[in-house]
Amino acid sequence: MRSRRIAALSLVIVGVVVEFVSAVLLRAYSATLDWLLGVVVGVVLIFVGLALLVTEILEAWLTLGQRALVDGLQAG
Repeated sequence: MRSRRIAALSLVIVGVVVEFVSAVLLRAYSATLDWLLGVVVGVVLIFVGLALLVTEILEAWLTLGQRALVDGLQAG
C-alpha cells in the first residue's frame, strides 16, 4: 500500500514540474505550441496522481474501519 502512495505522490510532483516547465516554455517561446502539450500532460499526471492518492487514502481508512468492526463483533 505504501508503494502506491509514493507512486501517486511522485506522479503529482512530476505533473507540477511538467506544468512549471510548460510555463517557462510559454514565457520563452510563445510562438510555438510545445508548451500546450506540456500543459496537457502535466494536468493529466496531476489528476491521475490525485485520483490514486485519494483512492489509497480511502482504502486505508475503510480497511481500518472494517478491522475495528470485526474486532468489536468478536469481542461482543
